[in-house]
Amino acid sequence: MKNQTYKIAIIGVGQLGSRHLQGLAKSSKEFRIYVIDPNENALILAKQRYEEVSKSTNSIVSYHQSMNDLPDNFDLAIIATTANARRKIIVDLLDKCSINYLILEKVVFQKSVDFKPIQNLLFEKNVKTWVNCTRRSFLFYKKLKKELGTDKLSIKVEGNNWGLASNSIHMIDLLAFLSEKNNFIFDTDGLENILISSKRNGFSELKGTLKIQTSRGDTLELKEKGKYDKNTKISISNDKMHFNIYETQNRVVKYILDKEAYADHIRIPFQSELTGSAIDQILDTGESDLTSYDECMKYHLPMLDALNTHISKVTGQTVTICPIT
Repeated sequence: MKNQTYKIAIIGVGQLGSRHLQGLAKSSKEFRIYVIDPNENALILAKQRYEEVSKSTNSIVSYHQSMNDLPDNFDLAIIATTANARRKIIVDLLDKCSINYLILEKVVFQKSVDFKPIQNLLFEKNVKTWVNCTRRSFLFYKKLKKELGTDKLSIKVEGNNWGLASNSIHMIDLLAFLSEKNNFIFDTDGLENILISSKRNGFSELKGTLKIQTSRGDTLELKEKGKYDKNTKISISNDKMHFNIYETQNRVVKYILDKEAYADHIRIPFQSELTGSAIDQILDTGESDLTSYDECMKYHLPMLDALNTHISKVTGQTVTICPIT
């Protein structure tokens, strides 16, 4: 019996989108993949990266600069564009194509007002949608959640040049996953009154400290100093135990009552290792370990509002479009 061939679209194949494409090569399924990006150089790089890892795949990949080249139905689509273009792309894609499942990159949108109309559109079109906040899918964090139990948590993230503004949603999602709370209060008083240029052209970053608290008192403190250092530290603790996690070093150190209990090697997968299994799970079960659009929307909105209020203070102008991606 011939294996089923699933139709997949990837819209946007910059650095992250091309890694999604590589990840599909590691799936056990057969795909007909349509890759869309208006930038011809991005398509060339994506093709090179795919061919590096796709020696034995039975999938067929085609590369296009326009969504006009897409067929009228897909099993799943990944939208990995920058945030400023994402709402229009979703609208245009769902106007042209019937899609069962959708994965969106973060931050989902730059404007708070975009979330509800897209939520309504996804409901109307019956498109089950997740945001690619991946840590809750990692085996390490799943085990850590069981070990931490239901106690109130404190999380601190500290590093240099790790992208506080654009990557904070990943850490907020980790707090939501571990605490099972998603109502947050944001405190921007510790952020510096300066905007710095992001490594992505046309976008901005922030320095200083952003604090978040849940309705039961769990806390998240995000600190960015703005100098390059790849060794960002994530500290997670409750009243009984404390973990220092160094993801880039694949290392964790556990403390019990301030005494070191153990140091261990952990496995933090790359995006190119995650996409295949994530899509397999969705196609096989209709469910995903990723964060649902509806849940992620609950903390995207107050995050964007808090950052926009701070940026408005910095610039002296009313900001409603958060310049992050």
